[in-house]
Formats: sequence, structure tokens, C-alpha cells
Amino acid sequence: MAVLRRVVSPGRQGVHCIGEVICVPGIASAGIMTIIMWLQALEPHTLFRLVFSAITWCGDGPLYFLLFPILYWAKSPGIAVRYGYLWGASLLVMTILKEHFGTPRPFVVAPEWVECFKYPLEGLYRFASHEALLAAYRQSPAFPSGHALFSAALGMYLHAQTAATGVRWVLRFFVVMIPLSRLYLGVHYPVDVLAGSGVGLLLCCGATRDWWGAIGQGLSRLGLRRWQRPALLGVLLGGVLALLSKHAVLIWVILLSYPLLLTLGAQPIRVLAAEHEVDRWRSQMVWGCVGVGMLLWATTPLRSLGALLSVPLVTGWVTLGCPLLVKTISMQTKR
Repeated sequence: MAVLRRVVSPGRQGVHCIGEVICVPGIASAGIMTIIMWLQALEPHTLFRLVFSAITWCGDGPLYFLLFPILYWAKSPGIAVRYGYLWGASLLVMTILKEHFGTPRPFVVAPEWVECFKYPLEGLYRFASHEALLAAYRQSPAFPSGHALFSAALGMYLHAQTAATGVRWVLRFFVVMIPLSRLYLGVHYPVDVLAGSGVGLLLCCGATRDWWGAIGQGLSRLGLRRWQRPALLGVLLGGVLALLSKHAVLIWVILLSYPLLLTLGAQPIRVLAAEHEVDRWRSQMVWGCVGVGMLLWATTPLRSLGALLSVPLVTGWVTLGCPLLVKTISMQTKR
């Protein structure tokens, strides 16, 4: 016998549940919970929860920062810099979309059918309890999935930058499994991860061109100085973002430190990056990762704000601080 049930979510139109088929007006079609319920019923439960939690942790954020010094020194500074721009663009687009749609999480909408299986760990930040984690997720909109967006955008960008077959398969695995893990954990609908992956792929396609360099050349024709170009772009884009999302404006102001640091420090950065001693490059990559890890750990208590503040800190450390440190140590060792 079908049972008609109504679950009211604050600020939303409500949820209609007919038996085990859930219809969420304005969010998805009938039966959207079926996939989540099937995934959460997989056995052994403890093993699947552990595996999917580990996979979703890979998309939490710290690994994306740790990849920056690896790309910078193992691949090329240009690839790493563009990777940084893509990360920032992904964050801005995700913020605007989440603020616009404000969709509640599945475990909030239908707690009788879907449970939040996520451990109280987000990146390097550990919540005091599972209840604290649930409270934080209730305040965070579901659409689109940020994990799916970042994994698709950055994963496919890295896929395009490597020819190693093994590495490409690893990247494909995470591009697919990170969104799937979000479904299993009960924090996203299928439409959330599909939309997130789609937007991420579009952003990745846009990252194949050096938009910043092209814009910079265009502004140079106006007679603007090097530091004035990112400042002007910051003001213009900030005004546009202010019309779309108030949270995106704050994020943009902090992210603007990335092009400013790269522009103002262009000369010493170029000199340090031009040194081709293999041993020193390896040392810079290792110490770069160590320094980034320490910076992330230090800013972890600030959660989202800490991740934003890590942008100028990580940029300055990888491009200037770390190579200067390694160069100084190398010179002292040779004496």
C-alpha cells in the first residue's frame, strides 16, 4: 500500500514521499532517492563506508593544494599557475550556484530513507562530533556537488597534462568515484553530482587557453602598469560578482592575491624557476609539499576561511619562499 508522506524542509517547498519513491519539487524527478538507498544498502557496510569516506576525503581540498608544488616543479610553472586559476574559478562558480539554488541535503530532506554516513572529518578539520558535522552540512546547500565539480575540473585538467597511462587511469577513477562517494554518504542527489561534473568539465575546457595572459596583453595596450592590470580586473569582476553572490565577493577579494603575487613577483619568480638543477628541483618539490602541508595544518581551525587564506600563503611559499630556502641551503652546503 502506498503511503503519502510530507516532509517540510526550512525555506523549501517541501518533499513528497510515496512509499520508497521520493519526489522533490524543483530538485529532481521521482525516484531520486532510489540510487542513494541502494548504495547505502551495500554490504559489508563498514567496509563500504570506510572506502567511500576515504575516496571523498581525496576531494575535500588538501590534496589539491599539495598538487600545486608537485606540478610547479615536476611539470612546469605554467601548468601549475593555470591549475591555480582553474581551482579559483571552480570555487567561485560553485559558490554562486550553491547560493542561488540553496537545495537541502538528502539526509535532511528524507531522514527516514537516507542517512549521512560521513565521518566527522572534513579535509584536515575534525568536527567535535557527528552531530556537529550534520549541523554544518545542514547549512551548506547540496546543488551542485563541489566535490564533483572540482574532481572533474582539476582531474581532467591533470589528465590532459600527463601522458602516463597509469596516472591517467588513476585520475579517471577519482573523477568518477568521488561523485559516487558523495551519493553513498547521503550528502548529494544524483542531479547534484551530474551537474557538478558537467560544470567542472566546462571549466576544464576553458582552462586549456591562457585567458589571463591574453587579458593581460589587452590591458597592457591601455598603458596600465603591471600591478594595475589585476587590480582593475579585480574591481570589475568584483562588481559583477556582487550582483550574483555576496559570498563570492569575499572569496574573489582573497583569491585576487594569487594573480597579484604572481604579477608583482614575476621577475624573481622567473629567475628562480629558470634554474634547472635536477637535484634542487626535487628538493624544492619535497620541501614545497612539506611547507604546504604545514600551512594547511596551521589554517585548518579556520575551516573555509583557512582554505582561502592558504591561497596567498601557498603561492608565496611555492614560488618564492621554498626555492629561496633550498637555494640558500644548497649554497651553504657547497662551501
